Amino acid sequence: MPEKRLEAGKNVVGNLILSAEHQGGNICIEVTDDGAGLNRERILAKAMSQGMAVNENMTDDEVGMLIFAPGFSTAEQVTDVSGRGVGMDVVKRNIQEMGGHVEIQSKQGSGTTIRILLPLTLAILDGMSVRVAGEVFILPLNAVMESLQPREEDLHPLAGGERVLEVRGEYLPLVELWKVFDVDGAKTEATQGIVVILQSAGRRYALLVDQLIGQHQVVVKNLESNYRKVPGISAATILGDGSVALIVDVSALQGLNREQRMAITAA
Repeated sequence: MPEKRLEAGKNVVGNLILSAEHQGGNICIEVTDDGAGLNRERILAKAMSQGMAVNENMTDDEVGMLIFAPGFSTAEQVTDVSGRGVGMDVVKRNIQEMGGHVEIQSKQGSGTTIRILLPLTLAILDGMSVRVAGEVFILPLNAVMESLQPREEDLHPLAGGERVLEVRGEYLPLVELWKVFDVDGAKTEATQGIVVILQSAGRRYALLVDQLIGQHQVVVKNLESNYRKVPGISAATILGDGSVALIVDVSALQGLNREQRMAITAA
């Protein structure tokens, strides 16, 4: 309601943002609003009244996913478009039938984001091939900003063994690809390798590799259905010489690197 938006200090006209981007072997579609967000207490109360297995310790994301349950609705009145508890259930089921999944993030009073991930079971990807020791990896070209050879004076240590690379006054987390995937024989000195500046989901970081091979189009192959899910890898492709190259999940790689660092520090 307009008056409620005004009371919350928001513009009377709401914002709805629709975006889509390629993330590894998936298409990610996001719909974000700046409304009231999901009412956690109301959703939990409704779920409990329907006999669903819920508790107060559930995270906000887990509570949000309850709205996709069959027959679930918090609408006070049944209308042509709401109140019967079938809309979100149908959305989730149709997405799953296509091999995808849906996520929801909401902050009460601030808004909600619904993220839909759909697989590209057969797609052409514009990629940048890089080498780490004897392994070839593919970086989605739309995530590659630039590449450079780092200088020692631009590398700065942080706590926990992490380092950042200073690029024109901006400090970017340094992710060493050989460490993330435990590749033997790689160049371990950053100044001997090449750094690729990557950007995904609004975040930038520096990825250290041994060598840039070049740009070309590759056919994306679903790795999970043919082998297994590999953290930090979104898919695979067959190169011209018949060898397999892994396509890096640029969005997940930085988080995976941080998790590994924390595990080493805690050990």
